[in-house]
Amino acid sequence: MNRDTTAPLRLRGHTLLCLQGFRGEGYSLDFVNNMAEVHRLLTEHPETWVEVVASPDTICGACPHRRLSGCTLNGARSEEEMHEQDHVVLRKLGIEAGSRLPWREILDRISRSVSGGDLPAICGTCRWLPLGYCREGVDRLHKSARP
Repeated sequence: MNRDTTAPLRLRGHTLLCLQGFRGEGYSLDFVNNMAEVHRLLTEHPETWVEVVASPDTICGACPHRRLSGCTLNGARSEEEMHEQDHVVLRKLGIEAGSRLPWREILDRISRSVSGGDLPAICGTCRWLPLGYCREGVDRLHKSARP
């Protein structure tokens, strides 16, 4: 991931939740390396500014399922499904597409607004959901935010 560090990192709404469960697995080596770099950056620098979008983002850039039309992971409707997931997450977090916030604030909003039990309704048929990684990550974040 080569990026201008003065520009905010562009992340899809649903990717905000995916990052909570990232464990070094993905669709290809390039995808995993890119996601790992983004995860590392945000973990080490929670003050990093993020532009939240409802369209292909920095993570999608290295995905082997990305085409000019967007995501093709699950067929012709994939991008539309991803877009819908993005909007569900953005509504839950109280964020509008195009908003720019520090990663720390996004984590705070996730911890206040989403629990692991919410993920089946948000993530639908995501192939990663049955592994439980995202649920564990969101629940861990939720617990760490409590006094």
